[in-house]
Amino acid sequence: MTIRQSALFALVLGSLGLVALSGCSAGNPNMSAAEDAMEQERYERALANVDSAIAQDSANAEAYTMKARVLRQMADSTAPANEYKRRYRQARKAEEKAIEFDPGRRSDIKNQRELAFIREYQKGADTFNQAQQSSQKSDYTRAAAYFGAASAIQPDSTGPILNEAFARLQAARLEGGDQGMQEMSNVIPILERYLKREDEPTKDAYNILAQLHRQDDRPEAALDVTERALEDLSGRPTHFRVQGTRGLSYTATIEAGGSSRQVEGTTPDRIELSTRDGTVTGAFQKQNGGKKQAKGRLRVSLYTQGTEVSNSQTTALEEITISEDLSRATPLAELQNQRLSALNNTGNTEAAMKAYRQQIENNPENARYRYNYGSLLLNSDRYEAAIEQLAKAVEFDADDPKKQYNLGAAYLNKGVVLQDSVVSARDSVMAKNRKPTQEEAQMIKNLDEKRLQFFQNAIPPLEKARQLSGPSGQYRQNACSALLQAYVQTEQTEKAEEVKQCATAGTGGNATSGSDEN
Repeated sequence: MTIRQSALFALVLGSLGLVALSGCSAGNPNMSAAEDAMEQERYERALANVDSAIAQDSANAEAYTMKARVLRQMADSTAPANEYKRRYRQARKAEEKAIEFDPGRRSDIKNQRELAFIREYQKGADTFNQAQQSSQKSDYTRAAAYFGAASAIQPDSTGPILNEAFARLQAARLEGGDQGMQEMSNVIPILERYLKREDEPTKDAYNILAQLHRQDDRPEAALDVTERALEDLSGRPTHFRVQGTRGLSYTATIEAGGSSRQVEGTTPDRIELSTRDGTVTGAFQKQNGGKKQAKGRLRVSLYTQGTEVSNSQTTALEEITISEDLSRATPLAELQNQRLSALNNTGNTEAAMKAYRQQIENNPENARYRYNYGSLLLNSDRYEAAIEQLAKAVEFDADDPKKQYNLGAAYLNKGVVLQDSVVSARDSVMAKNRKPTQEEAQMIKNLDEKRLQFFQNAIPPLEKARQLSGPSGQYRQNACSALLQAYVQTEQTEKAEEVKQCATAGTGGNATSGSDEN
């Protein structure tokens, strides 16, 4: 996971003077006492003194300004991670009060906030990188606190919101268990706030939010997120993003849609393309303009449908060339899978199957789509159509026990249906208390032969599923149970005896391994 640096990091810090905002406090004993307590790092006492000053004069802008300073220093010095962000939110509210009662403080407070934002964001990035090395939950939690503080300082900045969500997710994964699941659910409102405020949300944010909704058994919410994501991302233009050392000059030759053009500019920059199909090529080079240019870093990325499909970088003067055939790119495949899974989870089977058919038309060799569609057909008792799709899924991915098992189950269930048809036909004749006619006998014989063939066809994929599951795999017992039934129906008594031990009683022919592969 990459921490996304805010554009504010590019500010020249020397241009932002750190202005002392405490002002003169000699006229108010509570304010003087607060200053003394601050110097002694007795922050609770300082906060109590400031609140007393505000109680005496509710329009005391100086007191509100000092309160913000106390709250931030309290957070930096003593606050645990779960309190850190709250303190910074309280500090911002105090500053808003100060501006309300003394608008002349707005500029100074703005400068103070920009410096505080940069400091907290950088602390978050540094701590997140440390957490990746340590794999300690406490480090990720602290990184989330710093990012949360940055978002409290500048609520309209989306970078810290997204990175707070990522840090909290990592901490939740390390926690594990029910507590970890609950902590993951707590990330949902953070990601929703990010999506609401960000003009161009990342694909990862959409995807993770959909996964979290599905994890919380909220498939309708997941479906809404994925459909919004697909509509948003599919409409974004293809473009090159030129980054690296700020202000670095570059030249480029862009070839796309059968035409070529020359481009020059400085980083950061964005070059939009008019095509989304075919091969796109970009050749980029730093301009030779002295030592600064020679040492500068140039990074070029190609984006299509909101997704980075290629990137390259250099610190030397050599050329960067990126060439991609966009007709082969499938940047939204993961989100499309999420949508199909969410649609399936809503219980709207017909809509889900229609969506899978559309995806299979566009991606006929996608084993996952074939498997999920075939499993839906299997659960809907449409066995022959299920066999067609599952056979293709196995053809494209023969080493997955789920796919092998469901193909075997489809054959087996069709055999059971035909067996019931044979029994019904024989019972119908017997009820008439006569011998079957030649036509009736032939019909029963044909049904019985088809029944036997389906049971025989079930055996190879079920044996493969058992083999792939290993001695204690998830699908071994189901495969053994289904094999036992198939062996009995095909009168293979020795093999039936072999699988009895691993087969479990009570698994009917309609059991499947599910229809939601992610």
